[in-house]
Amino acid sequence: MKALFLLPLAVTLLVACGPTAPQNSLDLKPNAVVLPDDEVDSATATDMNVQTDKDLTAGQIVISDEGEGLVRKITEATQTGAGEVNGQAVRKFYLKTENAALEDAIASGDVSLETDLTIGEANMVQALDGVSVQDFTGRINLTNVKFDIPGVPGASVTLNGFIEQTLKPNFNLKFSSGSIEVFRAGMSGTLKAQITATIQANASYSAFNVNRELASWNIKRAFLVGSVPVVVVLQPKLIAGVSSGASGKVTVQVGIAPTFTTNVQLDYNRSRTTNGGWSNAFTANFALNPTFNYSVPVQGTGNAFAGLAMDIKFYGLAGPSLEAKPFINLTLNGNNGSAALKTGINGKSKVEAGFKVLGKGLETSYDGPSIEQARSFSCQAPSTCTAN
Repeated sequence: MKALFLLPLAVTLLVACGPTAPQNSLDLKPNAVVLPDDEVDSATATDMNVQTDKDLTAGQIVISDEGEGLVRKITEATQTGAGEVNGQAVRKFYLKTENAALEDAIASGDVSLETDLTIGEANMVQALDGVSVQDFTGRINLTNVKFDIPGVPGASVTLNGFIEQTLKPNFNLKFSSGSIEVFRAGMSGTLKAQITATIQANASYSAFNVNRELASWNIKRAFLVGSVPVVVVLQPKLIAGVSSGASGKVTVQVGIAPTFTTNVQLDYNRSRTTNGGWSNAFTANFALNPTFNYSVPVQGTGNAFAGLAMDIKFYGLAGPSLEAKPFINLTLNGNNGSAALKTGINGKSKVEAGFKVLGKGLETSYDGPSIEQARSFSCQAPSTCTAN
């Protein structure tokens, strides 16, 4: 049975100290206005209440780092009062708004952003039993994270180990001729892990497949590029999955202790004629150090992974997704005790239709192919594996 297990990049979650200062600048169009979050009293999907010393009128494009950020077109502006803040005269406005694209406000400019993010308990949204995070180090521990095998009482696949990562999200935006020319989102860095997957079953079972979200985080980063706030919300999710089937009773343990250096990228280029202008790329270098042990030889196949899927939001609206998933595939060949092991990492990226908060050229959906970097091993019971 192919027991397979797991892994790391999953956790790719990002550790860090803070954003790197943006490079270059963005130039606003005449009808654009920036309202910092301290000038926004409230905001819903359709209206805003603000107090500012700026003149606000219908037709303007508002950019703000309020909440998860927003880019809105004012359809109606009504002054509701006046006052003073820190000795400066301000006016209060009620604004009716509709969603707009950043290219409605940006004339030209080129900006590159890179950030380190600290994953910890404070920004964790949820986690299943057995998943914990060490603050400051960002180490993610998996302790007896169990997948029950359907229809077989007491049978399970169990993951144990830890993941440490120093992945950095990075972005590039380029506007020219009043619209977006280039957009790139990626994450790169290193990942270390020690992961074992154990499968135990007292009887044969039919093939099954289950994926699960183990934990998720929500992390906001706002970059001031000249006078323009660029707001990114990263939503990393630790995901894992197993699929396998076996012809009889089985006890198998497969492990991996890899160090990955990886880079997954999704990019849009206005001049590209294929896939609506979208493309993806993935590179990885690694040492794997697999381990293998089983006591009852059977026929079977299966696989397992644990990885990171990171959703990216710009100005509060959904954007691209990036995935980096280490995996183990194991095939057991019955009574002769031999097995074939394949392990490595794959990367994938996608964007949903309607991602136009940055520009109308980004409306086309793109589901990039999964790109794999892997190595194979020949194994022999009870515990020997040799690289092919």
